[in-house]
Amino acid sequence: MKSQKAFFGITLFCTYAAFVCVLLGSSFVCGQVKTRGAGNFESWDINKDGALTREEVPPGPRRMFDRIDTNGDGKVTLDEHRAGGHQPEETPRIAKSKKLDVRRFTIRQSWAQEPAGFEREYLIRPPKKAVRSSPITILFHGNGGSAEPMIRNWDKTLPHHILVSAQGYERSWNVTKERSKAPDVNFVEMMLRDIVSRYPQADESNVSLIGSSNGAGMVYRLLIELDDTFSVQNAIAFVSSMTVSQYHNEQFWKRTDETTSNYDQPVEPSGKRRIITIHGSGDSVVPYCGGRGPGGIHLSAQDTAYAWATAQGYRGDQRPDTEGKPCGEKLLMYDYPQSGVTHIKVIDGGHGLGPAAAPLKPLLMKMLDWSGNS
Repeated sequence: MKSQKAFFGITLFCTYAAFVCVLLGSSFVCGQVKTRGAGNFESWDINKDGALTREEVPPGPRRMFDRIDTNGDGKVTLDEHRAGGHQPEETPRIAKSKKLDVRRFTIRQSWAQEPAGFEREYLIRPPKKAVRSSPITILFHGNGGSAEPMIRNWDKTLPHHILVSAQGYERSWNVTKERSKAPDVNFVEMMLRDIVSRYPQADESNVSLIGSSNGAGMVYRLLIELDDTFSVQNAIAFVSSMTVSQYHNEQFWKRTDETTSNYDQPVEPSGKRRIITIHGSGDSVVPYCGGRGPGGIHLSAQDTAYAWATAQGYRGDQRPDTEGKPCGEKLLMYDYPQSGVTHIKVIDGGHGLGPAAAPLKPLLMKMLDWSGNS
């Protein structure tokens, strides 16, 4: 079995490397893969954020993107690029799956893209210790990503939470111009009801949302559109801001027809939440200062945080960009007292945030009082 896995990994690696060499017009030499791979990575990484998006990879190698993106987060790092989809034999993916207690469930929905109905999957990793009451934390992957890597990413950080990772239809969340036109807010509502019915210890009054990129856009949708049936206490949005469709004229909006991009119904968000937004100043996928991104025109990162702060009771002026408080290496914090809203700016961070991503988790755990894993 091990030899079969190794053969598959090497075959995948060589296939990807062959794409690279065809593109360069050169022959494949095993000893040169690392050097040439790094060169291709740098030339393809147009925004120089240390990660490749699907759009940055040329059409030939792009066909291998999902396999090279071994953690399924919608981005290819230099290490993934060099490995070509091959994972070391001593830590095979299957072995990891056996160690992680992940349970798969589905919710059936039908909509214009799936008129006959479609089983939508979500994953649950139960709390690692039996407790009377467990917070529920729902994770949302980025465009092109998948559910399981998100569980792995937060598994050790939140051992006593009921950790849930939802799978977006067509690997995306329906915010504006994505492939999916699925009824995603309804999907989350149905999922929450299903979780509570399956896990008696699930605390429906303590729900948290964490999303990255397109998944952050979905977090903003839920903050705007969910009613108070389930109490969302915390939300973390990585590397994305709201679109001008979701917030304009000092008003939040949703769609009466979510198969379109027309946000035509004003909304007053329900409740007050602890909201933390994180964005890299060097992000050229969703520009930090606002502008055109994958979901249309975006507000700036600072404007997004301020919109939520004012909606949640803040009455002062917006924090000047120059007055961020250092909270770590290349990290600046903009806090809005009494509103529960904080923005963290990652200096020079791209859409993958880069090296600054590592110190963020302990900072977030402390800010949300999750440092005790409660």
